[in-house]
Amino acid sequence: MSTTWAKGVLLDTSVWVRYFRPQRYKKLKTEVEKVLAAGSVFTCWVVKAELLVGAKDEAALERLLAEFQALEDVALTPAVWEGAARLGHTLRRQGFLIPLPDLLIAQAAISAGLELWHADEHFEQIQRITPLKTRSFLQIEENDNRS
Repeated sequence: MSTTWAKGVLLDTSVWVRYFRPQRYKKLKTEVEKVLAAGSVFTCWVVKAELLVGAKDEAALERLLAEFQALEDVALTPAVWEGAARLGHTLRRQGFLIPLPDLLIAQAAISAGLELWHADEHFEQIQRITPLKTRSFLQIEENDNRS
């Protein structure tokens, strides 16, 4: 069976935040659990830092750090930083102002050949002009929370 995430997926902070919320986003959680079970989830320090900053206390921060140790990191090399800067420059010229963390996450996914799962419209804007492969959970989020 072939999947669109054969090499793996990079989960954006927007997906992790929803994944960790109790009793919400059931469809998203099911999909994330599938890729976690398959060992196909990657991360990067931008995503980890965004999540760690939001930890409610020291114990939660330590739990998050421990959970992320099981995931393979996409290195934020000088080439990734330069690619993110070039991407941001190009998008700005087209009228899109994308936050630097999103540019770095997108470029990390592109460089590693990973599909980026998100619930953030910025990545759909980036995807329109790059080889970034995405899976948006924006629609799932809207439908999932109506029930």
